[in-house]
Amino acid sequence: MLHFLLVDDCYPINTRNRKILDSLAMHYGEQAKISVITWDRNNDYTEPINGYHVYKKVSAYGNKTRKLLNLWSYRDFCHSTIKELVPDVIIASHWNNLLMVPHLRKNQMFIYENLDVPTESFLIRKITTLLEHWEMRRVHLTIHASRFFTKLYSPKKKQLVLENKPTFKAPLPQGYTLHTPIRIAFIGLIRYREILRLLIDAVKDDKRFELYFHGEGHARTYLEDYANHASNVFFTGKYAYEDVAKFYEQTDVVWAAYPNKDFNVKYAISNKFHESLTFGKPTVYADNTYLGDFVEKEHIGMKVAPYSIDAIKTLLNSIANYPDNLISMSTDMQAFGRKQTSWKEDFKEVTKAIDLYFSKIAES
Repeated sequence: MLHFLLVDDCYPINTRNRKILDSLAMHYGEQAKISVITWDRNNDYTEPINGYHVYKKVSAYGNKTRKLLNLWSYRDFCHSTIKELVPDVIIASHWNNLLMVPHLRKNQMFIYENLDVPTESFLIRKITTLLEHWEMRRVHLTIHASRFFTKLYSPKKKQLVLENKPTFKAPLPQGYTLHTPIRIAFIGLIRYREILRLLIDAVKDDKRFELYFHGEGHARTYLEDYANHASNVFFTGKYAYEDVAKFYEQTDVVWAAYPNKDFNVKYAISNKFHESLTFGKPTVYADNTYLGDFVEKEHIGMKVAPYSIDAIKTLLNSIANYPDNLISMSTDMQAFGRKQTSWKEDFKEVTKAIDLYFSKIAES
C-alpha cells in the first residue's frame, strides 16, 4: 500500500488537487491511502472528512500580513502531522508548501505540484524564487500546471506537464450558432475586479450582448453592486463543478482575460483554455501572455489588452460585426481539441514516475 499525503494551505482544496487525489485513488485502488493537510482560514471546515488533518486559524484571504504571522504555527502543524503519519508520497501544492514539509525519511517520495509560479513585485519574486529553487533540491518530481512553466526551471530536474484538463464527459459540439443577444460568460472564481469592472462598462446596456458571471468570489458583491442591476448583466452564484458543461453550452464567448501585469499570468494556462476546446467556444485571453500569443497564432482564441476599455470595446465590436470569424474559430478549436490528450492519459505519466521511484527503492 502507498500512503499519499497532499499539503495544501487552503481549505477547501481546489478542484485540481481533488482531481489529482481522485486519480491516484482510481489508479491504485485499495493499494492507496489518501490523506490531506490543509489550513481552514475561513472557519469553513465544520464536518469531519476522512483523512483530513486541518489546521484551524482564521486568516482572511487577501490579508498577507495575517497569513505570514500564522505561517510558522501552520508549519509546525505540518511537521508534526507528517512525522506522525509517515506517508510514502508527499505532494506539496504551490511553492510555499515546499517550506511546510520537514526533511524526509529515506524512501519517501517528494512531489512538487507547481500550480502557480512565484509572483508579486520583482524583488519579492526573486526572493521567493530563490526559496522555491532551494527547496526543490529535495524534490523527486515536479508537476507543472502549464507547459509554459517549464521555461523557468532547469531541464536537469525531473518534470512533467499536467495541465488542468476537464474530467467531465461533454457531448460533442453540434456546430456553433450565436445567440441573440450574444452571450459572454465568466465562469469560475470571481476576482480581478479592476478588469471585470471594465468588461461590465463595455457591455452594460449594449443590447447586442448579455454578460453572465457564473461563480462566487471575493469580488462578486462589489461587481454586482457596480453593475447596478444592469438589464444585461447577470450573476448566477455558486455552482457545482458538474454544472460547468451546462454553462459552456449556453455561452457564445468565454472571458478569461486575467491581469497580464502578474508574472504568473504571463506563463499560466487557464482551466478555461482546455474547457473551451472541449466545447468549441471562442475564449478571450490577455495579451502579453504566452497563452494569448499561442491561441491567436493557432486561431483557437482571442486576446485583448485587459486594462483598456477601448481595446475591450474594439474586440466586442469585432465579435458582433464579424460572427463568421467566431464560427470558423469554433471549428478550428474543435479540430485542435480532438488532437489533445486527456487528463487520464497525461496522469499515467505521473503514476509511471511514482512506480519507477519505488521500483528503484525496492531494487536498492
